[in-house]
Amino acid sequence: MATVDQRATEQAAAPGRAGHEVGHAASKITPATEHYLQSIYALTAERKVLIGARLAQHLRVSAPSVTQTLQRLERDGFIRLRDMGDRKEIVLTEAGRQIGEESTRKHRLIERWLQKELRLSSTEAHEAAERFEPGFTPLLLDRLYDALGRPDTCPHGNPIPTKNGHMEMDRDGVYLSEVRPGDTVTLGRITEEAEADLDLLTYLERNGVGPNVGLTILAVDRMSGAVTAVTDAGKEIRLEGRAAALIWVRRGSAGPGTPGTGAVDNAPA
Repeated sequence: MATVDQRATEQAAAPGRAGHEVGHAASKITPATEHYLQSIYALTAERKVLIGARLAQHLRVSAPSVTQTLQRLERDGFIRLRDMGDRKEIVLTEAGRQIGEESTRKHRLIERWLQKELRLSSTEAHEAAERFEPGFTPLLLDRLYDALGRPDTCPHGNPIPTKNGHMEMDRDGVYLSEVRPGDTVTLGRITEEAEADLDLLTYLERNGVGPNVGLTILAVDRMSGAVTAVTDAGKEIRLEGRAAALIWVRRGSAGPGTPGTGAVDNAPA
């Protein structure tokens, strides 16, 4: 297990002015800005390095639109665009990290609440959570967190940041695209990028595939990377290569815990 790399964030201002800059930035927040920062936070936590093309693909918007928004976010002090030669890495400033982290915590807690208390499917909870987010104050989120039993993850297995800014990612495993025929694995998380694909979420849920579900790999297509597997409940599934690359699994059969609960192995990596 590895803590989200704090080196992936940069200070928005010189020492001693950080609090002022964060407060100034917060006054500019719009739902669109918050959504961008949440996406950047979640994707950099998963992949470390994020560029505009991948963000555009995740958000399902045009590359020029993403470029324009990123330039605005940089002017507002939420991100830095780090030159990598032929591309630019998106790096959150401290102000941007705080907003992205708080938004991610809010979204994933609301998803958990909608699934547990209102009996929505994980796909429905993901879609509905954004509509509920504006009405949740920090106090309500704290009460919700306690009422839900202080969950570690959202219904898809992605970690929920703590109130003090701590979030751990399960690194003890591989992406499903890296498995071989005959391997036995346990699903760890359906990544944020996979969550954005509602068709994929629906397919996984329909076949009972979620956190802590065991999979036996039947075949891996050498050309397309498609993975065919059977669940521990006996259902056969097939995921195309790109989809398989968005699913995090742990080697071996499921350990303690109930399939589909979204539990994450908290053992050190």
